[in-house]
Amino acid sequence: MTGQPTTDIDEYLAALPVQPLSAPWPDAPTRYQVSRGPLLKSYNGFCGEERRRGGQLAVWLLAAGCVALPPQCDICGSREPLQLHNESYYHIGRTPALCRTCHKSIHLRPWQWDAWRRIVDEAAISGREWFALTPRYGFDIAEHLRSRWGWSVMDIEASPMTPLPDFITLELPGNMLPHPSL
Repeated sequence: MTGQPTTDIDEYLAALPVQPLSAPWPDAPTRYQVSRGPLLKSYNGFCGEERRRGGQLAVWLLAAGCVALPPQCDICGSREPLQLHNESYYHIGRTPALCRTCHKSIHLRPWQWDAWRRIVDEAAISGREWFALTPRYGFDIAEHLRSRWGWSVMDIEASPMTPLPDFITLELPGNMLPHPSL
């Protein structure tokens, strides 16, 4: 399964693992975590604000008990501590849980492609898994989704593409980082 895979963005997004969503715990946090650090660089077409907002929502969903991390890495099966990884910041719930090694490797793949492909070759069964479809330099997923769904897709708390259930939206904090295009 070596070499750079070719696939379309919709196929790639459909292959991402789904983390089921549950109702928030009664003691769910009442505010999103606020970071004072610099915004991250763009990734798959998502700007720093979108990445920060996606991170705020993901951290809140974990802290509120709406998402539970699976018992093992979605790539290698390691039972090390896991982190959520966003390929699409507009797809809440389609967020792979990765061990530290796989998470670092997916971000370093443009510069360490052979190391990334070794991980993929060891873990992939069919070659159609999301991580086996991951291109070396990424996709512009954000632009693809904005062209299909319009600018409202950027509002991850109320996205028409991946709406959160009411039992979650009614509990969301009101302090998410503003986005300049919303």
